[in-house]
Amino acid sequence: MIETPKILVGASIPRSGHHFLQNLLTKYFGSQMHYCEFYSPKDCCKQVPCTRRGDFSVIYQKSHDRDMEVPKDLAAATYVLQYRHPVPEALSDRELDVQDGIGRISLDYRLSRHHYAQWLAAKAVYYRRYHDKWLARRVPNAIYLDYQRLSDDPAGSVEQIVHAATGSADRARIEAVIDAEKGVRVSAKNAGSFKPRVVEDSPHFDADLLGAFEDYVLTRAPLFGYQRKLQGRFEGHPLHGLIIALDEAEPLPAGHTDRLDAAIALAGEHPELMIRLAQREAKAGDSQAALQRLRRVAEAVPTCTVLWRPLFAAYRQAKLTPPAEIITGDALLAMVGRPDQLVDAGKALLDGGRLVNAVAALTMAVGFAPKNVRAHHLLAAALLRLNQPQQALPHAETAASLGAEDAANAKLLASVQRRISNRRAA
Repeated sequence: MIETPKILVGASIPRSGHHFLQNLLTKYFGSQMHYCEFYSPKDCCKQVPCTRRGDFSVIYQKSHDRDMEVPKDLAAATYVLQYRHPVPEALSDRELDVQDGIGRISLDYRLSRHHYAQWLAAKAVYYRRYHDKWLARRVPNAIYLDYQRLSDDPAGSVEQIVHAATGSADRARIEAVIDAEKGVRVSAKNAGSFKPRVVEDSPHFDADLLGAFEDYVLTRAPLFGYQRKLQGRFEGHPLHGLIIALDEAEPLPAGHTDRLDAAIALAGEHPELMIRLAQREAKAGDSQAALQRLRRVAEAVPTCTVLWRPLFAAYRQAKLTPPAEIITGDALLAMVGRPDQLVDAGKALLDGGRLVNAVAALTMAVGFAPKNVRAHHLLAAALLRLNQPQQALPHAETAASLGAEDAANAKLLASVQRRISNRRAA
């Protein structure tokens, strides 16, 4: 076992060539290198630097440093800091953001301009924070690696990293690794490097939003040294309002003293700002105003996944049932993968007499959470009211079994069994 392997600590802005670099380093070091992906392994130590030991002479640890949690004072480590011009990076990352997947925010909402603007605002804040941490006060034991440099000179980039980490580098071996990589890359024209992105060709190109986003990053994070690709200004733009709401460090415009009010003045009734305003109203005791505001958001943007949890919470706080008519098919699809919200929706639909819709919501809830007692109980109740006792039976039995301590489950099961018996007797 090697007790003191060389440590490479990665802190890369997404879509800045990290996996390309990692693949080259893995092929160069072979079994001597352990790559720690940090985010996905279940047995990961979640420590920086990685605590794993074995027959590894090098450990390369991945992080995007989204929460600025990577320490800067690891004198024995070599930091690998990767970044990319914000516009092509955002477009490349957007392609991942709009991939479908259970448990993610509704794809319908993610495809909306509302979400795109919110997503870009969060990315702008991330760029600013990354810049202030890593570029404004540079780390001496770090390799600063721009995407374009890695693209233009992968051999030189790898050589610098290997030499910094281990004290020497085999240039011939590095070039052999890159030559071998040329045979497996899809693009043969520029094999071993990246194909330049034409930003206007992207299906996600939005000159207005991206122009404001670029201007913010280039203004607030000038040490990246990037040149403009677009025309745009962030000051006074709705995107600036969303940034103000997200970033306590962003100065308020002249004449404003309240951050949320300043954000709304610029961004208007963006659904996520309206949710925050409603939550503030509820906290201040004005539950009626909060409920009305949340209902307007539900009617205008039912696909907004992040709406439904605070909406149900606000109605519970007010001891009221959400009106069934706001829980549309789009609303239910926004809750896919969120069984607790689907159960709340099913209960509201059941109370509102929309039994078939309630069955749809609760069936989805049971599908995503097979041991959710409340979902089974309400689904059995809805099916019973639809005069479908045989379909209700397995759900009533599950609720009674998993929630034996609640007499209501046993009572519902008895009602279902009695209805079945009566039907057979008739």
